[in-house]
Amino acid sequence: MDLVIKIPLTNEHNISYFGNIGIGTPRIVQRVSFNTAAHEIWIANNIQGMNNPYVAFESSTCDYGPDSEANLQVRPFYDLNMTAIRRTDKFWAGNRTMRSVFCAVYDVNPVYYSELTTWTGIVGLSFSPPAPHYAPPIWSTMMNANMLFGNIFSVWMRNYNDVGPDGGAIVFGAANSDHFDEEQGHEHYDLVDGCSEWMIQTSFLLLLDKTERYKAAKLLIHTASPYIFGPSRIIRAINTQILGGRRRRRRHQQIIMGEEVEDEDSHVFTHDEMLTAHNMPNVSFVFSGSDRVYTLRPNEYIIQVGGQYVSAFRPMHFSSPTAEHYTLGMPFLRRYHSLFNFEERKIGFAPSNP
Repeated sequence: MDLVIKIPLTNEHNISYFGNIGIGTPRIVQRVSFNTAAHEIWIANNIQGMNNPYVAFESSTCDYGPDSEANLQVRPFYDLNMTAIRRTDKFWAGNRTMRSVFCAVYDVNPVYYSELTTWTGIVGLSFSPPAPHYAPPIWSTMMNANMLFGNIFSVWMRNYNDVGPDGGAIVFGAANSDHFDEEQGHEHYDLVDGCSEWMIQTSFLLLLDKTERYKAAKLLIHTASPYIFGPSRIIRAINTQILGGRRRRRRHQQIIMGEEVEDEDSHVFTHDEMLTAHNMPNVSFVFSGSDRVYTLRPNEYIIQVGGQYVSAFRPMHFSSPTAEHYTLGMPFLRRYHSLFNFEERKIGFAPSNP
């Protein structure tokens, strides 16, 4: 029996990756975002105002009771609230089937997000919080059913700014050596103690070829975020240094953590700036427990969104200094193959193969 479950990923313009799972009887294919910062499985079902043939389903194998309501807020790159009822049904993942709890979403606020997204569900890959009613993550279901060779999963995101089915893969039970630089291999880091998230500790960030350092903070690994978020004052300083010390004064508004925030830095590069982008500094990360340096080059942290070139570094506002952390999303995870060890509570990174 094959104890590895591989699900191919489709890349949409380097800002979204999704794969297919099946649910119910008869089986309905769902396009899902695999999200290491979310809990549980969320499948859209009969959302009012949402016109999508994939989202309405009836299943002869679904357990419809007793009702248990669930809520999810998708952060930080937009504010999206979903409300659902937990159900249990038959799932297909790769070449394997299992029964799993999922959240049948009946309300999305604002609804237009669900109309624009390319996926019809979210598979949360984080640890279950120590709270009642939370369903176990799908990797836990696989592990308990002895479906996996090892108690790990790995994520490979290929880097190309196009729509295509060959966008990488998520592999449960193993790490495919074709996906990463086997000679360098993975360096592994312990999760923050007592944390139910895939969160590690940074030592520092480096900028301008190691001439600028920014202090340590916790760092959340987020496979569904198209950006890299961090404390506002640090991110603004990084973007200013990227532009050679020039500070933008064009204000724009964005919604972060449910609040409308005026931000001085638009992070949109002008045509003239893009002509010299190759001269912009590298940005590097060093994580606690190792001296390995993980570097992003300008062509990796400048991303194209809506026909504009923008910095992947985005400010995030926190309620207190103790809550501050970075969110490490796709710009980093395309460059570095990631391995999530849920038995030993570690994360590993290795240079990704194209």
